[in-house]
This record gives sequence, structure tokens and C-alpha cells, in this order.
Amino acid sequence: MQRLEIKRFGPVDELNLAVDDYLIFIGPQAVGKSTVSKAIYFFKSLRDDLLRYLFESVEKEELFKPVGTYAKLIRKKFLEFWGPTFHLDNIYICYHYEESFWIEITLEKNGKYVSPTFSDPFKKGLGDVFHKANNFIKLKNRKNNSFLSLKDRLVTEAEKSAFFSKLREMSNQLFNENKELIFIPAGRSLLATLSDQLQSVHPCQSDYLMRSFIDRIHSTKSIFNKGLDDIVEERKKFTHEVIQFEKVNYAKKLIEKILKGAYRFDREGEKIYFDRDRYVKLNYSSSGQQESIWILLIVFLLILENRDVFMIIEEPEAHLYPEAQKELVDLIFLLGNMKKNQVVITTHSPYILASLNNLIYANHIGKQHKEKVAQKIHPLLWVDSDKVGAYFIDKHIFRDILDKEIQSIETEAIDSASRIINYDYDYLSDLE
Repeated sequence: MQRLEIKRFGPVDELNLAVDDYLIFIGPQAVGKSTVSKAIYFFKSLRDDLLRYLFESVEKEELFKPVGTYAKLIRKKFLEFWGPTFHLDNIYICYHYEESFWIEITLEKNGKYVSPTFSDPFKKGLGDVFHKANNFIKLKNRKNNSFLSLKDRLVTEAEKSAFFSKLREMSNQLFNENKELIFIPAGRSLLATLSDQLQSVHPCQSDYLMRSFIDRIHSTKSIFNKGLDDIVEERKKFTHEVIQFEKVNYAKKLIEKILKGAYRFDREGEKIYFDRDRYVKLNYSSSGQQESIWILLIVFLLILENRDVFMIIEEPEAHLYPEAQKELVDLIFLLGNMKKNQVVITTHSPYILASLNNLIYANHIGKQHKEKVAQKIHPLLWVDSDKVGAYFIDKHIFRDILDKEIQSIETEAIDSASRIINYDYDYLSDLE
């Protein structure tokens, strides 16, 4: 199992966290939820940075430089994630992809720049990847592509494609990761408000994760120039992959309940249709629709395409009524239960926590009463407690709130906010 260690970084004093299939962090603002989720994503996404570096160098036919070059890329990315580090002191962050394969980040004593360190087995694996790539480039340089026949060019392209597949396989093994990585940040309603101006937003005006999210939206919008049913039909015609129709149809129902309309993108922009002819432009729709729309659409596509995914969602509850929050949790874990997907959620909402708790409890009770439980909670949504890590965070302390014995999240953690409010009411009531 992968593991994250943090000491003295931002609001997190000390943490040693197993990265379970499902992680949920709840607690007040500014206590470390985003710091931890971003750190997990940061280290996992270093695989994609390595692949991008490899592919670009192969295309340029440039031999790879030592491991230190890759370390500089990590330093640059860290700066994009968290900004300058001159004000920090003695931080320690380490991510274990496997027990002996890890990357550690500390600060240089003098300049206080980020200094990545690799474990010896990881460094050896990285060297093997570089060696493989350099051998391919040397072989490629020996061929004069100017004099190749069309048949030879096709063979060369096939060889390059096979080589890239091998590099991807080696990188997946090195990082112990084969999933697509997706980070859905908080503050999504701003993207809806500026939907017609996003193309002109300068990259420096948003952080790394928001820029990546905007890029994903741009590349996905055109798919939704038709309804969800039409998208499914199109998928049936143009793919040989198996479509999980029961899950796709269940996802569609949940999305319709949450969105209370149908999303379309055309030359006039993004719209939410209430019926065949009536619509409102997305930037004038409800704040709940704006916040949830791209969670819903991205999750729908992932379910339709049956993708392997690691997804982090910040504050999925934003501007949603409690019932819609529950339905959104159902949709997220419908995706989570496909293949071996992983989901991380940061939240302030006890409704999100309670909804997940019901899915965990349904799995537990459903072992003895499957049919009766299924009448209330669909088996596609049941969550195995052994795959879940749930933590309440306050005053820089991460407290495990999942009782593995009774397979349930502590009700005290779920009810903490309402308990404080009720205490104030009882105090006032006693005065009366």
C-alpha cells in the first residue's frame, strides 16, 4: 500500500497516512485537508511528468541527462503547487510508492530550495527507464528517415508506438500506478461564471491544479453538444470496449436528480435545459448547478468509458442541498466501485460523511440481508470498509474516525457541528 509522510509542512505538524482506495477528510477550514490531498496528487502525478519528459526528449532525439534533471523538474512543479519555500524551515515530505520505492522532499539548508531525494531502488528503476529511452534514440538516429519507403515509415511509427507503450509500462511499475489522475478543485463555480472567457484567462492567473482542470474542461466540452442518451448511443457505435449499461443508466438517473436539467454545449456557449426548448446559460444558472456540473459530467464519462482512475474531489457538497449531496456521493462511489478506482474527498459537510457511512453500513448489513438492503441502497454503491480511510482533522491532528470493528464512521464526528449548534440552543432555552 502507498503511504504519505509529512512533518512540519503548512498546517500539518506530523502525519503518516496509508493511501487507501477511498480517503475522506473532514474538518474546519485551514487545518490541512487540501495540503494532504494535494501532496498525494503531487507525488502520484510525477509519473506523468516523467512520461512527458521522456516523450518530448524522444521526439527531439535528445539523449537523456542524469537523474538530477528529473529532480529539477520536481523542484519546479513543487513551486507551481505551493509557491516559494524561503519562508519554510525543516520540512519533510516522503511518498512511498512501495516500501522501498520512495521520493523524499526536504529543503536545502542554505538556499531553502526544495531538494528531492530518491531511494536507491527507485533511482535504479529511473535509470533503467532512461537507459531504455537512450537506446531507442541512438537506434533512431542511425536511421535516415529521408530515404525510408512508406512501408518502412509505417514500421518505424509502429516501433515508436510500441516503445512508448513500453516506457509507459515501466513508469507505471516504477510509481506503482496505472490509473488516470484527476483533481477536481474547489471554487468551480468561477469557471461557470467565466465560461465564455476561459480561453483568455492567462495561465499565471490560476494555480497548477485549476489550470489542469480548465484544460480538461476545454478538451471535454465538445462531447456534450448532445444529450447523455445520444452520447451513450454514439459510444455503442464507435467502440469495441464493454459498456457497463446498468452503471451508466444509474449514473444518468443520479445526474438528472442532482442537476435538475440537461447540460449542452454549442456555439452560443454552455446551457442548462429545463425542457426541449427552455434553457438558461450556465453562468446564470444556480450556484449548485455551477459547482457540480463538471463533477457530474466527468464522472459520467469515466463510467461510460469504464476507465481506471484516481480522483481527488475538493468540497463536492458546495452549494448543494443535503439530498443532492447524498446523490452526489452515490455517483462518486458508483465510479469508485468500478475496477480498482480510488477516490479522495475533502469536505466540510457532515451530510457527505453520513452518506458514505450509509454505503459502508449497507455493505456490512447486506452480507446477511442482501435483498432487503438492496431495496433501499443499490448494491452497486456498497462500500467495503477495509478500503476506506476516514479522518477528522482539527488543530493539526488527524484522527481516524472509522471503527473497523463495527464498520461505521463515528457518529460523533458526523454530528459534531450540529452538536455545537444544539448546545447553544439549549443554553438559550435554559435561560428562557
